[in-house]
Amino acid sequence: MNLDDIYNWILKHQNNYPGKHQDSQPRTVPSYKPLEPKAQFHIVIKATAEYIKEKMLNGNGVNLKEFGAFTIEIISDYVKPLQHSGFKMTEDLDIQRADRKHVHTIRPCFIPDNQFKYFLQRYPGKEEVSKPQSQHSVYQKGFGMNFCNSGPIAASCYLGKDVVQSIHYSLIKAIQDLTRLGHDLHIDFGFIKINVLNKDLKYKYEQSFINKLNQTDYELKMRKSDMATSQHWRTTQEEKWSKSTLNHLLTKPNPNQVQDNYEKSMALKIMSLDLNTAEQTNYSKNQKIKLPIITK
Repeated sequence: MNLDDIYNWILKHQNNYPGKHQDSQPRTVPSYKPLEPKAQFHIVIKATAEYIKEKMLNGNGVNLKEFGAFTIEIISDYVKPLQHSGFKMTEDLDIQRADRKHVHTIRPCFIPDNQFKYFLQRYPGKEEVSKPQSQHSVYQKGFGMNFCNSGPIAASCYLGKDVVQSIHYSLIKAIQDLTRLGHDLHIDFGFIKINVLNKDLKYKYEQSFINKLNQTDYELKMRKSDMATSQHWRTTQEEKWSKSTLNHLLTKPNPNQVQDNYEKSMALKIMSLDLNTAEQTNYSKNQKIKLPIITK
């Protein structure tokens, strides 16, 4: 079963997966018309995949509650001693980073949640990620972990935040139920493919995504900010949102054109009315008609 089959399963079993995702919900922008329930699943999961991909490229991991964590493992090689590395105190810092870029190797990975592991028989090893000693939280599955925030996803889809949360919850619950029932699942998020075959979980990241990760300067990305403190706090959320890929996921239509199309469709509906769709009456049957007299 792929994602499309899972959506059909959720919409077919409404009693098991109740929520706002079962009905067509209004959009936050009037220019966009409401979508069918299945189309809402498609657009929200696509935006979720883009959200996770963007976070990982920025050096952060994303923990999707009760499903798993999308994170990275940084494998560091031994650094050459100072006297053999040719280190120069006067050399620019960016050049020094480029020289020792071979030291760090980035490996993306997926760690299933304990709630999801309960329904699996086999999954990647427990030591998938060597967690730093400074991270004591049980939710820290990797480096710079964040919980999946439904706010940016809802803003990119022009849907309510509660609708996105309902879709996430029902999808994760359906994946767990189908795994428990023994179904084979093929979950394709674009940049990663997760397969559950006979309750055996395997995943594979796209090679193009791995290449982008290895091209990223993680010594630069894993820092909080390169800006001064005063400039960092003056940066508005609007400026950060304008640089996000989620902001350009859907193009906003012209409201005037949308209104013109709506008026044209209403005019066509009125013009399509005829006597067959009108209310049936017995007026012509009860009326007496006098025919002209024919003279011979």
